[in-house]
Amino acid sequence: MPAVKNEVVGTETKRVTRKPTEVLLHGRSGDTRMLIIRYTQEGFDLSDVRDMISISGLYMEHDLVQRITGKSLRTVQRLAKETQPVRLNQQQSTVAFQYAQVLEHAINVFGDQQLAEDWLKKPCKYLEGHIPLELIDNSLGFQVVEDYLTRIEHGVYQ
Repeated sequence: MPAVKNEVVGTETKRVTRKPTEVLLHGRSGDTRMLIIRYTQEGFDLSDVRDMISISGLYMEHDLVQRITGKSLRTVQRLAKETQPVRLNQQQSTVAFQYAQVLEHAINVFGDQQLAEDWLKKPCKYLEGHIPLELIDNSLGFQVVEDYLTRIEHGVYQ
């Protein structure tokens, strides 16, 4: 269930599907790692992070906004009501991008968002029984999950 929005072109309405990283980057170009680093240093808008989380039933179910921000759900809701945009700090933005990237990579590997989410929430033998979703907020855990997804992608998952 990638982010879908309707776009009117002439007299036609087209459905546009955006990837999790595109939702998070909010239209900014991010082709290189250095650009992504700069964007995380600037900090993502809380509203963009919430939009990215909202495209995944699994991410909504696990209240990832709390995991990313380190703040209670009530505090995040209060911050979201602020009239000025609320920016995450560099660490929070990096963690948000890691979640977006893993979801996107898993969808590409498994070919379907539901299959990707099912994989992300189940203990994984290769990850010593850990649940991939619970490793992503740690930079080393994120790398291990990404590496394993790449191994699956290339058919080397033993």
